Amino acid sequence: MTLLATLAPHSPVAQAYGRVGDPRDLPALLGATNCANAMAGLRREQPNQAARVIAGWLSTREAIWWGALCQSQLLELEGHDQAVETLKSVVLWVREPGEPSRLAVANREKAKESASLAQLATAVTLTAESLSPYGASPVAAPMGLAHRMAALSVLAAANEWPTTGRKHCLDHFLEMGLDVSECKYPWSEVPLAPHPGLRPTIANPHGRRKLGNIWEDW
Repeated sequence: MTLLATLAPHSPVAQAYGRVGDPRDLPALLGATNCANAMAGLRREQPNQAARVIAGWLSTREAIWWGALCQSQLLELEGHDQAVETLKSVVLWVREPGEPSRLAVANREKAKESASLAQLATAVTLTAESLSPYGASPVAAPMGLAHRMAALSVLAAANEWPTTGRKHCLDHFLEMGLDVSECKYPWSEVPLAPHPGLRPTIANPHGRRKLGNIWEDW
């Protein structure tokens, strides 16, 4: 199974972004900046890039878990309630990653799900050792492909929110991603091994900031 580990906060932002896209898409001045220090500016000026950096920085399970948490915020929207079973199968894979849970996602009923949830399910599917349907001719899955799909899923999920609230929705999703980077949303009763997160401690010594919008108490 192709799973990547969490990076360190001091890792170059280009390393995290390189898991999900071409680092040359980043502003030139950010290329050698570390992930934590780059995050504040990216969130403010280029939130789409910030989402990709978060997804690339997280471990594979954490990136997909972040996508699942974002999807859970959309279940009350009209038409999204039909996707509960797909989301449950994704969460099951996060809790018990392996071929049985991956195949359950890959072979799911796909008729009633949003584009963003389909992308998240594809992220799980792409954790296979081989993308080839022929066992005798394996084709290795590109490292980071699941992270790329998780990032796209988060961005697409924000775009599925009604137009007037999309900016706030994406900001909320980014805040959740930073929470996941600090292990604040465990997916099981067994505590996860803590690791440093992506919040720049100098710029924000008190941790989670208040957003001042409708998502605050969601």
